[in-house]
Amino acid sequence: MTVFSDPLAANLAVLGIIFFGIGSYAIYKYFMNKNEGSFDQGFSYFLIGTGLYSLVYGLFYSLLWPEPEGGAYSILFGDPLVMLGIVELFTAYILLKNSNLYFTGLFGFFAGIYAIVSGYDGFLDGMTKSPTAMLLLYLGAGFTGILVFPLVLTKNRYLGLLTGVIAFLTAIMALIIGIPALGEHLIGFAHAP
Repeated sequence: MTVFSDPLAANLAVLGIIFFGIGSYAIYKYFMNKNEGSFDQGFSYFLIGTGLYSLVYGLFYSLLWPEPEGGAYSILFGDPLVMLGIVELFTAYILLKNSNLYFTGLFGFFAGIYAIVSGYDGFLDGMTKSPTAMLLLYLGAGFTGILVFPLVLTKNRYLGLLTGVIAFLTAIMALIIGIPALGEHLIGFAHAP
């Protein structure tokens, strides 16, 4: 008996939740200038939960996605998810320690570049049923990561607003892709031999 799970639709829903959380934090903390320690602590717990989820499923895609579908798809879906999980867990730890977010912003900056390059290459290769939607998702995630670095350095409220808006748009794109994928995957698995 072969056991195979395709959590891609659920991962897209969680990705939407993650980016909605990031956008909310950026706007609340930087645009609205709310520097409450309890908000940082609550956000860190949010990041621990979603970061562990991202890391586990990213590793699943990177290491265990079966062939022939694996390979390039493992790189496209798994590696950026692993990076996201690491950034989330690193940020959660730093927030709980009340430390400077400089280095997590730096990590997010380069992870954002990686996401943009991955999405662009996946788009060029037509690796999904909706390559344009996938590209927009990766661009949004990438630009959110890139903007976090100057945001934590400058604490500029308008940069906080921009980061939040891009994160919200990324969340919406993840849900636009993920919700229809849930139905397609359910039907596909229900009728699989």
